[in-house]
Amino acid sequence: MNREQKRALAIVISMSLAMILCIAAFVLHHFKVRSPWPCIFLAAVVQGTGVVVSFRFKPDKGAIAFDERDKQIEKNANLAGFGAVYLFIILASFAPIAVLGEEASIPVTWLPFLLVGAGLCQAFAFFVAILVQYGRGGGNGKK
Repeated sequence: MNREQKRALAIVISMSLAMILCIAAFVLHHFKVRSPWPCIFLAAVVQGTGVVVSFRFKPDKGAIAFDERDKQIEKNANLAGFGAVYLFIILASFAPIAVLGEEASIPVTWLPFLLVGAGLCQAFAFFVAILVQYGRGGGNGKK
């Protein structure tokens, strides 16, 4: 595994665990079982740990650390992130109509969550696309 794969794997794992914890917090809040704040705090710690771990990976040793294939993989990953955000915005825009009906309204204070969700969606899709593309090369990620 090269450095980019390790970084992507650390972020994908931490984002997935944080997402599970946030869903658990939502369920706890919805059913009023207990306070959701411990789950939210733990999700923030898990995500922060994933980011710190991703920065701790040292650069690969060797003359060539980044070649044309790596540039193409990064370009494709950015495109995948853009596509995921585009899909997220479409779904988030039409979901209230489907769930609440055409005559319903939602508070304007919910709109910033659309931006946060789009950013998280882009990051997750970007790092998953990196893992998928490096996985096609076989071996240690390099051809």
